[in-house]
Amino acid sequence: MRGNIVNTGQFSDFHGSGANTLFMPVSREPKKYQTFATYAYHMPFCTSCGAEVSADKRFCVQCGAPMEQHAAPSAPAATMSPSPAPPVPPIKTRIPKNTLIIIGVVAIIVILAAANFVVMPMIRANQNPAAGPLPTPAVTPTMVNTAQPTPEYTTALPVTTTTTLQQRDVRYEEDYEQIYTLNQKFAYGQKVNFKHNLTRPPLYIKFNLTPVMITRHRLVAIGTNNEHYENTTDTSPYAWFEIKVLDAGSGADIDQQGFGNDYSDVKKQDFMVRKPGNYRIEMSGNDVTADVLIMIGTS
Repeated sequence: MRGNIVNTGQFSDFHGSGANTLFMPVSREPKKYQTFATYAYHMPFCTSCGAEVSADKRFCVQCGAPMEQHAAPSAPAATMSPSPAPPVPPIKTRIPKNTLIIIGVVAIIVILAAANFVVMPMIRANQNPAAGPLPTPAVTPTMVNTAQPTPEYTTALPVTTTTTLQQRDVRYEEDYEQIYTLNQKFAYGQKVNFKHNLTRPPLYIKFNLTPVMITRHRLVAIGTNNEHYENTTDTSPYAWFEIKVLDAGSGADIDQQGFGNDYSDVKKQDFMVRKPGNYRIEMSGNDVTADVLIMIGTS
């Protein structure tokens, strides 16, 4: 190997064979030489003529041939190890003070309610042992049949004109001629009409009614030793009958009578119209069978 070694006191520089090596200053102690850094490189040669050419030259200075570019060695990259993550402190669950206060208030209310409904009755019973439990009010059952009657539809009878029949009413000391009779059960306000031009007054109307009866099972003699149930039969609260005498031309009311509703509970009635005229007799009712007789004077 050819070259020179120059010692400057700071580092040693070895020249030769196209390589330079830098050394850290070496201490006097043996076997403790430490290399600071080593940069070794070779001077490139021209592939055409073999002359040495600097690394920064792109063409040979001797023959002008292009030089191959060599990348400079790079220093090794330092490896960084990730630092450990800091520990996460545990999360402590704390109950709010307001929640604890509400729970305490609710517990006190429950205890007071239990004392009021359990303890207080026991104290009262001990203070008055002679008094027994409060009596239970007696409930008196009453069974009432309020069902509507079964509807029965009947066809209105046509106007019936009978033969002349002489009758005497001892009350009025007069003779009458029968002109119309009807015996029919009325339901749901059914109506029957009869017209007559009265020329021989009076118009004498008589009717006799048979209402529907309802049987009820009810408790009687309530509160006595003879309290018991029995069956009672009463007139249907829905039974009624009405007969009107109307002017056939204008429809004005001349006279009227009836049973139930706004009328009396008399089942047998009669009345008269003594003025001549053209009349329409209208009969209607519900839950009742009517026997109607209409007569006029004989002279």
